[in-house]
Amino acid sequence: MNLYLCAIALLLFSCLLGTNGRAVDTVDDSNDDTENDNDVDNSIEAEDKHKGRPFEVDWLKFTNTPPTKMQQSPGAIVEIACEMMGSQVPTIQWIVGHMPLSEIDNLESNRVMESAPSAIVRVRSVHIIDHVLSEPRIYTCIGRTGSKTIYASTVVHPPHTNVGVREKQFAGPQKPRIIYTEKTHLDLVGSNVLLPCKVHSRPRSEIIWENNENKVIKQSHRFKVLPTGELLISDLKWEDMGNYKCIARNAVGRDFADTFVYPVLKEQD
Repeated sequence: MNLYLCAIALLLFSCLLGTNGRAVDTVDDSNDDTENDNDVDNSIEAEDKHKGRPFEVDWLKFTNTPPTKMQQSPGAIVEIACEMMGSQVPTIQWIVGHMPLSEIDNLESNRVMESAPSAIVRVRSVHIIDHVLSEPRIYTCIGRTGSKTIYASTVVHPPHTNVGVREKQFAGPQKPRIIYTEKTHLDLVGSNVLLPCKVHSRPRSEIIWENNENKVIKQSHRFKVLPTGELLISDLKWEDMGNYKCIARNAVGRDFADTFVYPVLKEQD
């Protein structure tokens, strides 16, 4: 199946599930009720600006937009989820506090862009707030791929009893929470695929991966679990299609996240 058609099918599937992406059009902590705007340019233009790719241009779309407002409960950790899908490998970073849109547009990402020009990826990032808030604060999810940038902001309010209280981190161990992973990764057969699995925990977590047969992956010439927790699949093959599970565990608990890998056959000339 053509990679372009796969992307369209997945986007339609996302729409059927009701994942209506919205990008914020302002970052202003003086107005908590500002709704995230839905003016995201997700059109795939006809003109082929990137020769050699199986799709036309860079594109990026929210598949799960963060809420505009959240309320922290006393003693509770806050998790803000942000999910998007796009060409190549979209990157997500979080900005805390007020930042003008002009600065967001010109902000240089501190993440290394992965070289995967033929990939279409759905990525999920979770921002963890593991300290007591003393005042409302803005958290902005910024996604990028190629020339595309989308963003959405969440205002998190402190517990009603904590106004004016000095902020401090929650003490003690914390169970693993997987905060950066890919939900879906489509790429051409023969490509090298790097699946992330970043974890927030205390103490540090052990990370293992299970393959598409629900077996723990052992190091081989094609499958390697890197010290960073990422899974590297070299020379992607059709039989590699399926679900891959990242499992993070420490003495307190465990968490897991699934990534569906879809190898795409190359078109014949």
